[in-house]
Amino acid sequence: MSARESEQSASLRPAVPWWLVSFGKKIETGSRAQLHLFGDPDKKLPASARADSCEVIFDGALYNRAELRERVGPRSTANDAEVVLSAFRRWGEGALQKIKGIFALIVWDGTRDTLWCARDPLGVYALFYADAGCELLLSTSIDALIRHPSVSNAVNRAALAAHLCHRWPKVEETYFAAVKRVPPGHVIRVDSAVEKVSRYWDVAPPGTAVKWIPDDELERFDGLMSQAVNRCQEMGRPGIYLSGGLDSVSIATEAVDYSRAHGLPIPWALSLVFPEPACNEEAVQRSVATDLGLPQVLRRFNDASGPSGVLPSALEMSRTWPSPLVHPFNPAYFNLGLEGKRRGCEVILTGSGGDEWLALSPFYAADCLRALDVANLCRLAGIMQRSYGGSPLMTMRRILWRWGARPLLRAAAIGILQRVAPDALRAHRRRRIGQATPAWVAPDPSLQRELSRRAEESIQASIDDPASDGFYVHDIRGFRDSFLLAMEFEQEFENGRRMGIPVLQPFWDADLVDFLFRTPPHLLSRGGFTKGLVRHKLARRFPKLGFERQKKVLMNTFYRDILLAEGPNAWQTNGGAPALAALGIVDASGLSDTMAAIFAGTQQSQLYRVWDVLDLEAWLKPRG
Repeated sequence: MSARESEQSASLRPAVPWWLVSFGKKIETGSRAQLHLFGDPDKKLPASARADSCEVIFDGALYNRAELRERVGPRSTANDAEVVLSAFRRWGEGALQKIKGIFALIVWDGTRDTLWCARDPLGVYALFYADAGCELLLSTSIDALIRHPSVSNAVNRAALAAHLCHRWPKVEETYFAAVKRVPPGHVIRVDSAVEKVSRYWDVAPPGTAVKWIPDDELERFDGLMSQAVNRCQEMGRPGIYLSGGLDSVSIATEAVDYSRAHGLPIPWALSLVFPEPACNEEAVQRSVATDLGLPQVLRRFNDASGPSGVLPSALEMSRTWPSPLVHPFNPAYFNLGLEGKRRGCEVILTGSGGDEWLALSPFYAADCLRALDVANLCRLAGIMQRSYGGSPLMTMRRILWRWGARPLLRAAAIGILQRVAPDALRAHRRRRIGQATPAWVAPDPSLQRELSRRAEESIQASIDDPASDGFYVHDIRGFRDSFLLAMEFEQEFENGRRMGIPVLQPFWDADLVDFLFRTPPHLLSRGGFTKGLVRHKLARRFPKLGFERQKKVLMNTFYRDILLAEGPNAWQTNGGAPALAALGIVDASGLSDTMAAIFAGTQQSQLYRVWDVLDLEAWLKPRG
């Protein structure tokens, strides 16, 4: 590696220790606002820079550092914060449109008397804040904020109750009442002690026409895909969470090609082997690693989860995490990542995002039905059948009704009722919300009213766009403001913090996402399968592995079996849900009856609630 490449690699390595920024607001005429960075002096802190009355704190990876240095200086060796500082001094807030990378960014400009706090476009890096009166506190760590004496550690009851209803909170909320998140692609602007949160990056703003990629530009995908993987790989030798699916195999292939082209150490393949035959991909995992020449760690899923079992290990981890775990499989992947670190891996790459951006949203069916486009409707049914399997009759039923006629009829009915009978529409919504809320959630009337208010707001927001922007675009645009997706990114960020190596997702690279969002359905599914942009390339690279006809491996049955096998004992060991009940989030008696019915097999459709309840209870109990 050349000296220049070595310097760039060092600059791209993100810092992961906890830190806290205090912005002392102007509280009276003549006082000065101040910015202070606190952290563990024994660990590397974020890059910082100061010039005249402007100060920058930058934590993350700046992808276009060389380009920005060319445009704004300085020409000498400088850290990322100094480059960003020069960009802000030249362009002000417009610099956010020119910075490429993953980051938490804080800028104080005393001349403009303005503070900016920004998070990267897709939220790969975490950034949270708390208003402590005369101070605004910011950190990539929720724990760092709630340990501050001026920040309450009271939990957000409404957010926890909404979680149990699978009606997720607003993206800016966390499970602590005093802590907010900076949403992905947003900036907080504090001017004269007034805070304003606004979006600075949007793959396709609502109300604007999508600039679809023409067929002759599709060749750009390969370059953007390579760039996304290379950006991550420049942080150090990667370990790749390698399943047997198209997404992670695509990442592994790109990483190997880059390593060989640049004379870098070959990545490690890190693979979990699941015990259920329907989701066991060991043969493909081994073959891909062998064909690519990758050293490989293969761990049995149950062994990687821990000796106590899948749910007990996940619940123990959730107790110490800043937010409840998104999924009980996290301990297995965390331990697998540590195996990679022990073998010299400096960054972990995952195939996360492939399902969101390479696949085809089934709500395309509603657009086809509205346009009476029978040919593309039938084509979509065939794509879903070939890519996911299942009964052809069930697939057609879902295409015609669940993803086709139902959203169309719902949007039409709501539009009519909003014009002619808005009161009846509101009453109907309230009835539906009440019916969908489990009887054991929110026995406190005030909390019940808050849940209903939130649900009505969420429903209203969800119906504003489909008719004007199209159901397909509306569905994939929803990834921008997804609370659950923000939680997933932050869980991976916390994994990286605790492992000591970052966990990154090349498919969530902003330049790649911008391209894939604007790739029309017929190009995403070329060849008659989902993920056509990578499927046929992999089929040529690995001709014996059947990627050209591979179906999506689903974990539903395996996950269900774990909940049934380990759920009753975990529920009994916990003694029910006393912490949730003590806060009035659940009715203990009603919840106990529901859990007993689920475990007895009479309410199997409610099985997913087992993890929700156990997870939130485990997380909440140490904080009660």
